[in-house]
Amino acid sequence: MHPHPFHPLTDAEFTLLSRHLPGSDSTPSRGRPPADRRRTLNAIFWVACSSGPWKDLPAEYGRADTAHRQLRRWAKSGHMDLLRSLVANRDPRQDHILNALAWRICRAWRRISRIVGLGSLLLAKRLALRPALPADLRYLPDPVLSETVQSLVRRALNRVHAQPRGLFATLGRLIAQAGGNRRRWRLR
Repeated sequence: MHPHPFHPLTDAEFTLLSRHLPGSDSTPSRGRPPADRRRTLNAIFWVACSSGPWKDLPAEYGRADTAHRQLRRWAKSGHMDLLRSLVANRDPRQDHILNALAWRICRAWRRISRIVGLGSLLLAKRLALRPALPADLRYLPDPVLSETVQSLVRRALNRVHAQPRGLFATLGRLIAQAGGNRRRWRLR
C-alpha cells in the first residue's frame, strides 16, 4: 500500500463500505446518528489521510466531533476491525475498489488503534498492515519474542551459577524489547 492524497469516496467505494458498516437502523440509543454517512466517511478519511488534527477538517465534511464520535463507535463495535480484515484479505489483482480504499481504511484504523486494544493491534502487526500501525514495528510488543525469552529465562534459572556473566542483563533487555515501547505508539 502506498500513501496517496485524499479524494472523496466514489459511488462504488461508498456502496462497498455501506455493506460492511452498520445501517441507520442500528444507531446507538443515545445521540443523533450522522445525517449523511457518506459525508461522515469522507470526513474520517480526510483526517486519516491528512495526518492533521480533527479541528482542521474542512467545513464541507461536517463537524469534526460528529465524524470522530462515529469513528469511535465503529471501533468499539468492531466494524473498523472488519474493514481492516477486508483490506488484509483482499486480492490485490482482483479487488480494485478495496485496493483504492486500503490506504484510507488503514489510516483510519490507525486513528483508533488506542481504542481497539492490544490484541487487535498485534493482529494488524501480524497481517503486515504497516499504514494501520501507530508506530514502527520495533516499538510494538512482540509476543513471539516474549515467549521465547521467557523460556530462556526459565532454563537459565534452573542453573543460575552455570550461566555466563551478563546473561540475565541481556535477557532483561530482551524482555523489555518484547514489551514494546508504549511511549512511541503516539500518532505522528
